[in-house]
Amino acid sequence: MQRRVVVLAIAIVVVLAVAITGYVYLTSLSPNNGAGNPSVTMIPIPPGSYIEPSGFNTTRFQEYFATGPYPYPVNKTVTIGVNNTIEWVNKDTQPHTATAIVSPQQPLFNSGLILPGKTFSITLTVPGTYRYTCAWHNWLAGQIIVKPA
Repeated sequence: MQRRVVVLAIAIVVVLAVAITGYVYLTSLSPNNGAGNPSVTMIPIPPGSYIEPSGFNTTRFQEYFATGPYPYPVNKTVTIGVNNTIEWVNKDTQPHTATAIVSPQQPLFNSGLILPGKTFSITLTVPGTYRYTCAWHNWLAGQIIVKPA
């Protein structure tokens, strides 16, 4: 009888150890492991950003946009973890868009018109660099760097 209790106790310990090990392993695969809870990063579209900056040139825009840092004043570069959210907030008096031009995944995102006072959010699930612009105001551009978990 005592032998059965010992065998049963060992079996229970083994089952618990396997269950705990499996749980720890599976949670380590979670995209947010080590990154805490998913977060929201805000990108404001400032008032007056519909006005073209002096010196803006479409050809130079295309050159800079393809290679990275973009020199115009309304330029945002943010770095987030995978499965985190970006939210554009239109604080301008004119509509804008957040339109991905370069993306590590397909399809590219496009907010459609973000009306004054409105927002557009997207959760990015693939690591890489996303370059975006406003379809109506190309000087409003930037990049989002999504780091793996």
